[in-house]
Amino acid sequence: MRKLYHCMNGISNLASKLLVWFIILLVCACTATVALQVANRYIIVKISDISFSWTDELSRWLMINICYFTIGICVREGSMAQVDLIYKHLRKGGRMFLYCLTRLLMAIVLFIGIYYGLYILNLRAPISSTMLSIPGRLYYAPPVIGSILMAYEWITEIVGVVSGELEPFEGGAKRGFPEHEEPAGSIEDEAPNA
Repeated sequence: MRKLYHCMNGISNLASKLLVWFIILLVCACTATVALQVANRYIIVKISDISFSWTDELSRWLMINICYFTIGICVREGSMAQVDLIYKHLRKGGRMFLYCLTRLLMAIVLFIGIYYGLYILNLRAPISSTMLSIPGRLYYAPPVIGSILMAYEWITEIVGVVSGELEPFEGGAKRGFPEHEEPAGSIEDEAPNA
């Protein structure tokens, strides 16, 4: 089981590094699109008849893509929003129960996201976006792709916990990506010791 976890984690490392560069590209494209939209609205329209009406649709689609391509990385590093008030006061058995419960709920959400996402993809296949004529399958693909990325990280984490390589809810610190440290002066550092 440990060998499977290390293999899956290695694939996750590579995919996450590639995704980071892809997300950076999407953010740059979104920034350029929004800047062009602002320039169009306040400068270009006043001096010429040129209009870039497609920038609104493209910037919204890029922002949606950024969110869904990032969600797998957030699951991997454990940076999803969570309330650990209960978790901190539980013993090992209670923590494992809470972990299993939350992962079961996560599986239900992932199943719904992938199943109905694929249904919507097929339903919207014949249509295309208004301004850019993006095909329906491509236009509605980000939620499905994000759910699949999230499911892979979910499975990898569970294999890591079952094999003993990871602790429940604390896998992000041990998985080796991204390579950064928490900033000094976080809330936990400032809390008085009781």
